[in-house]
Amino acid sequence: MNYQITSDNMTVSPSMDSLAKTKFERVSKRFQDVGEDAKFARIVLNTAPNEMFHVKANITIAGKEYFSDDTDYNLETAMINTVEEILQMIEKDKDVQDKTALKEEIDLIEEIE
Repeated sequence: MNYQITSDNMTVSPSMDSLAKTKFERVSKRFQDVGEDAKFARIVLNTAPNEMFHVKANITIAGKEYFSDDTDYNLETAMINTVEEILQMIEKDKDVQDKTALKEEIDLIEEIE
């Protein structure tokens, strides 16, 4: 997956960059059949009021886009929550695609009969 990891209001350290890539790799692993050039993650790590962190992520996999964000007192927790929400969206899309494919198959069988 290609990554763009930035911030609007703080310096992103090499350890923050590495942590983000490690956490978001879970999303990339769901699409092993998709080429690396077709997977892109734009991750924004910001500080938020009350000594919190805000993580925003736009993930594009083969033209399909996913977005999530989270705010937490711990940067890693905000990243994990963001990744989890994106993974839930991916699973929901997969379920919809599976149901659509099943319906199309049933319709095709009914047409043949």
